[in-house]
Amino acid sequence: MDTQTLTPGSSGPFSTYPAGGSSGGGGGGKSPILIVLLILLGLGTIGFGILTVTFAGKATKATKTAAAQKATIEAKAREDQKKLDDDANAKANESPFRTYTAPQQFGSFVISFPKDWSTNIDEEPSGTQVSLVLNPESIRRVNGVNAVIATKVNLFTTPKERYMAAYASPIKTGKIKQVETTVSGQPAIDLTGIFPDPKLVRMVVVPIRDKVLVFSTENAKYASEFSQILAQATIIP
Repeated sequence: MDTQTLTPGSSGPFSTYPAGGSSGGGGGGKSPILIVLLILLGLGTIGFGILTVTFAGKATKATKTAAAQKATIEAKAREDQKKLDDDANAKANESPFRTYTAPQQFGSFVISFPKDWSTNIDEEPSGTQVSLVLNPESIRRVNGVNAVIATKVNLFTTPKERYMAAYASPIKTGKIKQVETTVSGQPAIDLTGIFPDPKLVRMVVVPIRDKVLVFSTENAKYASEFSQILAQATIIP
């Protein structure tokens, strides 16, 4: 009897490998689907990179454009403001008047007066909140008392009734003449005559809520300028 020896990998009926195959590889390779997926992944990565660069470039350009537009707008705004300032300065230089504007907490009233007049301004939180002294000459004090002044504008924290009570008697006797008038469209009281203060020539009292704004003159020589100051006053009720 012949004896047959079987070796691994033989083509016998008990072979450990299929017919036509071998254990050494060389009969197979990578799947075509895997190769296609790898190619598509590579193309996708390249495409994403291109899009990223493109959008980044567009974003940078948009940012630079916005910055340029903002700079242009700001430059024009500065130019427009400069023109307004120049026009205002030119107008101020041409005008024979200058102005005093009270702080907002005191009503922001505006007083126009000859630009070459001397001024003295005192602002306090209570009592006489604003004291504006206007005079064509130097404002002089003799023994602590001002010389006669062309125009005074005072804001007192005193109601109209209480302020006017001080002049009730001379008004009643006819020493002081009282006339209703307006200043900047606001009701006012125009007083002339012989006042308790002998320096006073004329006084105009403008009630403003719980206060009074009082215009007065001690020098009849500047009666015309005093009237002009009254006419140009701006009062916010």
